[in-house]
Amino acid sequence: MFATLEHVIMKIFIFMWVRVSPNSWRGYPRPKDAAMVRAEGPNPHKVVLCGSGIVIGYGVASHELALGGSFARALTSRTQRGTQVITVTAPGLQAKSARKRLTPRVLDDADIVILSFGTLEILSLTPPKLWGNQLEALVTDVLEKSSTNTRIFLVDCNTPKMSTFTATYQRRMAHTANGFNDQLQSIARAHDRVHRIEFGPAAEDAENIEGRSRYQEWAASLVPAVVAQFPSRPSEG
Repeated sequence: MFATLEHVIMKIFIFMWVRVSPNSWRGYPRPKDAAMVRAEGPNPHKVVLCGSGIVIGYGVASHELALGGSFARALTSRTQRGTQVITVTAPGLQAKSARKRLTPRVLDDADIVILSFGTLEILSLTPPKLWGNQLEALVTDVLEKSSTNTRIFLVDCNTPKMSTFTATYQRRMAHTANGFNDQLQSIARAHDRVHRIEFGPAAEDAENIEGRSRYQEWAASLVPAVVAQFPSRPSEG
């Protein structure tokens, strides 16, 4: 009961903070261009990257410079195959609302689906079990809509440093994030085609994220876990 009330109060507070605080990332530039990016090469992988937080691309002006483009180039460099990444994102996108965005058409022929959610839910101290149920529903939906060859990857939840907030709140965020990742791990273990990506970059305040170079670092840290579960095949042609 207390956890639910705390979540409702924090949800309202974070909703207002994101929109009016000078420390909020919502005022930063973000990609408004086409959501599909390519890294040229033979026999390309098709990747669907969906989520909020690191997926949105705050601080850069195009998906080529954001996580989608950075991941495409990093995966192609590793596999020597082409990569096509479709980014499905929006400010405030959550696992529950993403189900409508990940249609059979978007998922058609996808080799890899990467899901990264949880930032706003952690900031609003959402009970981990509630969040886990929403992510489980999304994963089940993607499994049903995608090919039996599609691999799904769940990226560990992380949050900005939020230095302007109290130490007590930061500890509560960290505790909530740990709970989210426990849920994520359980979901990955429950499905043969679903895998966890352990992702733990150093926490930073949003205003300190250095745009393109940071997305390159994040993509480089995600690719090995994907390649380990989805080994490249010989190039065609």
